[in-house]
Amino acid sequence: MRLRSALRLTRTAVISGAVAWALLTFVGQVFRIQGASMTPTLRSGERVLVDKISVRFAPPERGEVVVFRDPGASGAVLVKRILALPGETVRFLGDEVAVLASDGNGDPCARLDGPGAVELTLGADEYFALGDNRARSSDSRQWGPLSAGSIVGRVRWRVYPPARFGAMPEAVALAAEPCR
Repeated sequence: MRLRSALRLTRTAVISGAVAWALLTFVGQVFRIQGASMTPTLRSGERVLVDKISVRFAPPERGEVVVFRDPGASGAVLVKRILALPGETVRFLGDEVAVLASDGNGDPCARLDGPGAVELTLGADEYFALGDNRARSSDSRQWGPLSAGSIVGRVRWRVYPPARFGAMPEAVALAAEPCR
């Protein structure tokens, strides 16, 4: 009788472990925010629920907050906001960033011309990602475009602390909308 109970318990533990592994690997995962690069949207120490499935079926949109593998050598998981999409051109100088219009009509982004200005056209599977706190963020301005393959998922919910619990907006209006 005890052997049968032990086997049943073992089988339940193995199945539960396999289901938990599958959910964390393919469906969603909780990540802890570290650092001030996404302040005020996300604060250091907060925990967010990341949807890993939707990025397999629909690409990220401008304004969405995503989690991705560090394009550098660290392999850490980072969180930033998508500013520019594949094929778009970005111009930046210091903390100012603009997505250039593809129609070529004028250039109200001329304020970003001058010494130190950088212009970058994204490839077919590249994104430009920034922290909301640009002054304290290491992002695409330093390490270049973010490849689609490095994106882990979309931040959907803030789950901790309880006082800030809630859904993340699907996408937000950005200060750096495309220049037209």
